[in-house]
Amino acid sequence: MDTKKEKHLLVFSAQWCGPCRMMKAQVWQESTIKEKLDNFDSVSFIDIDDPNNRQMTMTYRVSAIPMIYIVDEEGVPVKAGSTMDINQTLQFLS
Repeated sequence: MDTKKEKHLLVFSAQWCGPCRMMKAQVWQESTIKEKLDNFDSVSFIDIDDPNNRQMTMTYRVSAIPMIYIVDEEGVPVKAGSTMDINQTLQFLS
């Protein structure tokens, strides 16, 4: 029986957000970060300004961005973070 629990990464951001743009350019593109992302069942980058994402943004009570959640198979957050550099992100994703 497979007892592996799912884990998903949710990254809430916006195009106008400076720290979000920094993470997109410098953190999420880094090869060591990309390797860590492969360990997730899904990785979702969610633009809070897209009307299609409004319900999800409200569900997770996103009030500041970037907001980064690791959630379980039921969507329950198990870890939360915000703006991070490469080393902080590596530690967060571990």
